[in-house]
Amino acid sequence: MRWTTRVARGSFPPRMRPNVRGAARAVTAGMMAAALLLAPRAARASESRHDVDTANAALAATPPQRDAALSALRAAAAANDDANAVAEADFVLGQLEEEDAAYPQALVDDRACIDAAPASRWALRASDRIDWLRARSEGDFGPLRRLEAVRHDPSLSGDPATIQALDQEADGFPPGMVRVEARMLVAEAWLGRLNRPADAIAVLRKVCSETKIDPLTQRLAERELVDALVAQDRIDDAIAEANAHPARLDPKFLTQVRRLRTRRDVRWGSAGVLAVFALLAIVALGRAARERRLGAAVAAVRSLAPTAALFVVFVAGAGGWLASEYETGNAEPFLVFGAGVLPLVLLARAWSAVGSQRPAARLARSLLCAITVMAAAFQLLETTNPQYLVGFGL
Repeated sequence: MRWTTRVARGSFPPRMRPNVRGAARAVTAGMMAAALLLAPRAARASESRHDVDTANAALAATPPQRDAALSALRAAAAANDDANAVAEADFVLGQLEEEDAAYPQALVDDRACIDAAPASRWALRASDRIDWLRARSEGDFGPLRRLEAVRHDPSLSGDPATIQALDQEADGFPPGMVRVEARMLVAEAWLGRLNRPADAIAVLRKVCSETKIDPLTQRLAERELVDALVAQDRIDDAIAEANAHPARLDPKFLTQVRRLRTRRDVRWGSAGVLAVFALLAIVALGRAARERRLGAAVAAVRSLAPTAALFVVFVAGAGGWLASEYETGNAEPFLVFGAGVLPLVLLARAWSAVGSQRPAARLARSLLCAITVMAAAFQLLETTNPQYLVGFGL
């Protein structure tokens, strides 16, 4: 047999020729022995995974087979031969215990999950759940059981009597996250589907005065409190609340709230301008009717109507088109403005036709008509889209 290396060529002596067949037999025998030794261990490991898969299938069934899932999960945890499978079993057990409001046992299962496989994703999620439960363990979990019973039952969370009872019970809860969350649930129910904003404002004040509350929830409660006061047109109260706790509110929102008093004054002033304009125009037309001079007003309106209509259509259409070109734009205010201004223009023309023709009177009418158009624009903008007023500092 010839052999070749990088340094020499030659032949094996007969006594040094390797027994290739014998070496192959030895390797094969070793591999078979290792396979026989490892096979029971693999079989045992697959039992835990099989139990977990069985439990997951039972929970995914319709309806879920909770009892069968619990039995399979406990079997997987008892086998204790596959760390990841055991950690998953303990985690799902804790999840089911939490759904049943068995919070102390859920903590035990979550700790077992971490002990089984500390580096697994199940351990990370179990750690988060332990922190969540511990933060809400006041009163030996009694308040949390009551809160979760209402929160996860739509028929209870939408029942005024239940919400009222939870509000009263929360006053007796120990200070902590559960009392805060219970009051926030009550406040959101009053603000939303139950439509009792006055009760919501009272509850939100309680939330904002909590001592054991996270900053994010406190800021949310403060914002909702100010918004609720504004929605009830309690502008002075909203401004006072915002000024009392400015650190809890966004600076931009705080500025907008402080401007609401100016907006309210402008609203009242614009309403007064519209009322004065309408009153003076009606008085002038009534006097003209008594003096049989309404024909002049009718003729003036007829002559102006086509031009006024075209102008209003142009303003509404062009303005609406420009606004719609912007991503956040809205054409509705311009369309409403056009529809609202046309009657004012025609009424002003009729008044001008029958009113005094003295220069001072005509100048006063012109100024009043101009202010009336701006007052109407303000009223329409505030009704349709108040965000446009922010650009005017209101």
